[in-house]
Amino acid sequence: MKHIAIITATRAEYGLLAPLIRQLSKTPGVTPHLLVSGTHLLQHYGYTKQQIEADGFPIEHVIPILDEDHVGTERQATRAAARAADQMAAIFETNHYDAMIVLGDRYELLGFCTAAVICRVPIIHIHGGEITEGAIDDKIRHAITKMASLHFPSIEPYAKRILQMGESPERVFPVGALGIDNILQITTLDKPQLLQLLGISDALPLAAVTFHPVTVESPEMAAQEVQEVLQALLETGVYAVITCPNSDVGGMQVYTQIARAVEAHPEQMCLHKSLGQKRYLSLLRHADIMVGNSSSGILESAAFGLPTVDIGERQKGRLRPKNVVHCGCTRTEIVDAIRRGLDPAFREGLRGYVTPYGDGHAAERIARIIQETDFSNPSLIAKPFCDR
Repeated sequence: MKHIAIITATRAEYGLLAPLIRQLSKTPGVTPHLLVSGTHLLQHYGYTKQQIEADGFPIEHVIPILDEDHVGTERQATRAAARAADQMAAIFETNHYDAMIVLGDRYELLGFCTAAVICRVPIIHIHGGEITEGAIDDKIRHAITKMASLHFPSIEPYAKRILQMGESPERVFPVGALGIDNILQITTLDKPQLLQLLGISDALPLAAVTFHPVTVESPEMAAQEVQEVLQALLETGVYAVITCPNSDVGGMQVYTQIARAVEAHPEQMCLHKSLGQKRYLSLLRHADIMVGNSSSGILESAAFGLPTVDIGERQKGRLRPKNVVHCGCTRTEIVDAIRRGLDPAFREGLRGYVTPYGDGHAAERIARIIQETDFSNPSLIAKPFCDR
């Protein structure tokens, strides 16, 4: 039996991992062990540990690394990574895992992965090889690639980048994006149900909005940029369903500006700490436009044929599907991009478009490879560097 630890520390990451957890749970010879940390344990972010429990996934370990009162500072982020390393090493002392799964590029993953490297636990990395030049996540993602032993990038161009970093071709598998699996597996709400749950009407065009700080910039710059976004949303006359920014440095400054705008303009916007996967995907299915700088606007929105405005440099470097309109972070540019996305001709042009990010079977492919991998192979720990 292979025992696989799975780390989740944010709502977005958990949403992507959920289909893989389900698939591993029914894969012969594999037992997944869920370790929950980060913002899942904070009330400010909706205490989404409860959502994981409601989904029926047993939680083996809870790993608190964030303080409710100090989220969104450089000191907090650094402390979180250190706490993750310390607590994960303690768990490795008393629990045997054949490997550990991490997804993406969050700063806390550096701590978990550091502990795994030192404790000689092979790391399985999902969504490596991507580039996001507007975030420090870029460096973290590539660092995790060099720590990891198995790689599951979403598409072939990202797999090639991993090979450029000296990884063995036998350990790199472009499998598609897990977010597409979710879209095909989850039965979404119809629009009247969604609007009723959100407590809004359909009098205005519906916009799904997520805006995170650009972490290569200062927190003060993040606050200025989100003001440009909020002004553009008001000017274009949409109703914005806004999800809470993440716990990156500058996140609290972004949250404060959004909360003030929502209080001043409840007729045009609302703020949700966490929608959960079903409501979130239902929102993407029925929205008229998506606005912000979330990776969801790059990875998942195309599967719905949803016009998406990608703002600023946070996602710079990722392959942008046909449904994405990119713009700078000024009110005028954002307004122009939203109006373009709302043009019926633009959406009509997306009819029949197939997302480049996979066919919805990524979880099956990952589970099969994990099932077939011999994790006792010493080369998973003492990795050879493949010169190219």
